[in-house]
Amino acid sequence: MKKREANFELLRIVAMFMIITLHYLDKGGILPEPTAVFSVTGYIAWGLEAFCVCAVNVYVLISAYFLAEREYQPTKVIKLWLQVFFYSVGIAGILVLTGIVPLSGLTIYEMMHYVFPVMEEHYWFVTAYIFLYLLAPLMNGTLRGLPEKTYRQGILLLLVLLSLSKSFLPVKLPTDRLGYDALWFLCLYVIGVYLRYHRAGTELAVRACMKYVLCVILIYVSLVAVHGFYSRTGSLGDFINRQYQYNSIFCLAASVFLFQAFRHISIPSGKAASCICKIASASFGVYLIHEHKNLRYLWPVWAGTERYADTPLFLGHWVLTILVIYGVCMIIDLGRQYLFAWAGGIWTGKEK
Repeated sequence: MKKREANFELLRIVAMFMIITLHYLDKGGILPEPTAVFSVTGYIAWGLEAFCVCAVNVYVLISAYFLAEREYQPTKVIKLWLQVFFYSVGIAGILVLTGIVPLSGLTIYEMMHYVFPVMEEHYWFVTAYIFLYLLAPLMNGTLRGLPEKTYRQGILLLLVLLSLSKSFLPVKLPTDRLGYDALWFLCLYVIGVYLRYHRAGTELAVRACMKYVLCVILIYVSLVAVHGFYSRTGSLGDFINRQYQYNSIFCLAASVFLFQAFRHISIPSGKAASCICKIASASFGVYLIHEHKNLRYLWPVWAGTERYADTPLFLGHWVLTILVIYGVCMIIDLGRQYLFAWAGGIWTGKEK
């Protein structure tokens, strides 16, 4: 097993805090509709959204960076499915037993979501990611052997079709899935592999971070500008938050620059690096728990998110909530890791 690189593991943690923030804003009722009149909190919420919206792309870029050099491991898919199944069925079972979800209200269709979480797209990210993982080994040899010029041209054509066109044409494109699909993940994979082999460079992390901030500003300014135009004319309502979609060019650029910034951070081996890696190992579990079908709209209610939407305490409540969500879910997943290791030891005859 390859040693984890603490800088990338730190990026996983940061990206997961960003994802929790996105869910806090959206499912917590903080983020106003793009066509609504924005309050001060609304503008702040869209600002936070701009900083965090690249997080999913970042996760895929990290995967691409490491999968490019990794041998195909079918067992990894099985382990991933088992983890997803564990939380999909386990959380549903606990909620039914505690009466939070009434058993009488469960239909056969809903049960299918729990038992077959990948095929039923219980977690859209997991479904798209597994398709990516299965297809990645088929692309690696070709991508490694491509001349850089040819590689760049291929990426440009992909971006014209999947990103640039939707980013600037003020119409809805029938083929646009907003980045919520395996096709966009494959595009990100191609870019991530390119970054590994052709953009190693020594660019300063600070410079890459500044470029990320610039992209965030462009994302936010585009929303404010189009929102103002819509308020005066009633036109371009569907275009207001276009740059906030995963496959928009500004969102993609932000994810690449954030990835590059952390890539060039050096974290020496030691207790700090070990702690980062341990915390990051639970990041996927944090996602599976807080984004479970029956919890994704429930935990914001438990946190009382909407009560703080238009108060000066909004930002403090946001910070506290995402810290608690990550902390609680992390503890649960570390327990799950121990349980799986114990069960795996029994299965292989090497009980720990």
